[in-house]
Amino acid sequence: MPNAPVIYRTRIKPEWLDYNNHMNVAYYVLIFDEAGVELVADLGLSVEVTEKTHISWMVLENHITYNNEVVLDQPVEVTCQLIDHDAKRLHLYFEMHAQAEDGSTYLASTLEQMAMCVNLETRRSCEFPAEVSAAINAMAGEQAALPRPENIGRSIGIRRR
Repeated sequence: MPNAPVIYRTRIKPEWLDYNNHMNVAYYVLIFDEAGVELVADLGLSVEVTEKTHISWMVLENHITYNNEVVLDQPVEVTCQLIDHDAKRLHLYFEMHAQAEDGSTYLASTLEQMAMCVNLETRRSCEFPAEVSAAINAMAGEQAALPRPENIGRSIGIRRR
């Protein structure tokens, strides 16, 4: 079974650490956001396109899990799977994998996200431009064989026995 493609790579920076000497929760979201910017640019909705057309994207909802800690200068990479889409929205699933000192990798965090195309002049939802829609459809086709991630659709709560 194929894997979702890596769309972003970075190393953990000193300013991202908290008093526990690991990455603060806010910076996981930052890394996922940077990965999302890369993804949307690759789909044809870059900053330059937004400046010309006033069409962009905004996140409507995030669900994040913190699976394992990451530390200073540790390499991480983010994969993205397109779960679903329509003319205006993307349902995305990201995984952040960290590289351990021995070279192996492990799941550090996941993010499930709903994002929407917006017209910045009206501040309302709109359909993705035709070229972007075609790229989204191509991505959906390329990822059609990927299994549905176990971590999506989760709810939060205390499990009682």
